[in-house]
Order: sequence, then structure tokens, then C-alpha cells
Amino acid sequence: MMSLCRSGDVARLTATQPALAQTTMTTTLQPRPEDNNNDSGAGPFTFFPGKPRWTRPDRVLTYAVSPTATADHLPPSAVRAALRSAFARWADVIPMRFLEAERYDAADIKVGFYLYTDGRCDGCACIDSDDDDDDGDDCEGVLAHSSMPEKSGQIHLHAAHRWTVNLAADTAPLAVDLESVAAHEIGHVLGLDHSSSRSSMMYPFISCRERKVRLTTDDVHGIQELYGANPHFSFGAYFKQDILSRIQQMKKEKKKKARGSSFWQRGLALTCAVIVTMIPLPLSLNKLL
Repeated sequence: MMSLCRSGDVARLTATQPALAQTTMTTTLQPRPEDNNNDSGAGPFTFFPGKPRWTRPDRVLTYAVSPTATADHLPPSAVRAALRSAFARWADVIPMRFLEAERYDAADIKVGFYLYTDGRCDGCACIDSDDDDDDGDDCEGVLAHSSMPEKSGQIHLHAAHRWTVNLAADTAPLAVDLESVAAHEIGHVLGLDHSSSRSSMMYPFISCRERKVRLTTDDVHGIQELYGANPHFSFGAYFKQDILSRIQQMKKEKKKKARGSSFWQRGLALTCAVIVTMIPLPLSLNKLL
């Protein structure tokens, strides 16, 4: 789940109590908590109670975008392309295939854009929360919500927001990247709850105009614990660029520290030289000179 963020703000994404509800739900804007700063490898990812997952023998799931619940300013072809890319990012790392269904009503996972009234998604009754404590008061900034694995397979995106498939071309300050939110919701549909790793796809915060579509080691470890690894997947190959970038960054930091140390040493030597030249010579030595 993800929520809308105003320009310069950070939006919080939280789930309803999954033990009572069949959906993940996005809430309003809140400050980023300081204690959610864990960005270390495997471990921060979480699952829903019971670790639900899809158990199709053929490991194939179909999806479709609603022909009627659409985003007015986005052409259907652009929406479908964004969804195709979002599903492919998960298919790269697990032995599951995601195929676009010809018929919307026959798809395992149904995606649509809906308006929210009083914190509730219009037309989304089939996966509304059963949590009595979820009164919708905190849903003003909701971006989307989704079902858990095999619980009707639906992703509902808030139609009132400024969805975009190209942040470079769409300069609206409140633009929300469709693929980023879709990829996050797909993670929920597959069985992942939120992660405490800030770089994770499943981290419960996102900023306006932020594009976050690449899975991290945290996302990969989590989803592979549920479904296993794609036989063609290699951690080394998949994260090669990330590893190289990190090594390059470490080298830059090392050089920066070395330059700082060298500058300090040169400054110390110069200071010592000045001090030495300013020490008055003994009277006896002056006479000899």
C-alpha cells in the first residue's frame, strides 16, 4: 500500500491489522519515524500472519486492468505497460509468471482506479477491511490498497490522484509514479507486508515524484522465502551495478578522507615551521652570527 504525498513531504504507508482484514491499507501523510532506519540486507521484510502465498501448480498468475475503472488522463496502453513492467520486476527473481488476461473478469489479479469517499474505496466492497477499528478517518491521502494472496487478488488505485508513467515529461509537483506504487502493491498481493529497510520496495513511505521500482536485497530475500528463486536469477548478476556503485562510493569516500588527512598534515607542518621561525634566538647565538 502507498499513499499520496504533497510536494516535499513524505507519505506514510501502513497496513490495517492483517489478522482481521483481507486488505493492506494506505493511510495519511505522517512524519517519517526516526526509528525506521534499518537498511541492512535480509531481515527487515515481513509477511502477513500465516505467511499466505499463491499456490498455483503451474506457477502462473494472470492479471488485467479494468476497462471501466480507469485513470482519465492516462491512456490504457500506458497503464498496461506500467503494470507489465511492475509485474516483470517480481518475475525476474521468483519462479512465477504473470500474464495479462484477455478478459478482466477471468484474471487472478484485477487492477483498477477508483475514487475514495469518506476514506472508503467506491466499488471496492469485495475487499473492504473487516477491522472494526478501521473507520477510514486516516485515509485522506490514500493512494492504493490491495488484497493479500488468494483473497480475491485485487489492486485498487485512488483515481483522484495525479498518476504518471513518465516523471520527466509530467512536471506536476504532486505527480505519483504509477509503476512504483503498482510494484509495491504487487508485493502485497504476493504476500509481503512492509519492510523497515528504507531502500526497500516494501518500505512504508514514499515521496512525491519519487520513482522506486528496483527490488533491493531485502525485497528479494523476502519474496524468495515465499516462492523460491527464479532458476535464472543470480544475486551477483542482479545486484552487480549496485555493488559496483557501492564500491565506487567507498573509493570516493576513502579518497576524500585521504585528502583531508593530507591537508591536515601539510597544515600542521606549515604551522610548525612558522612557530620555529618565530622562536627568538639565544643571545649567545646572536653574537656568533
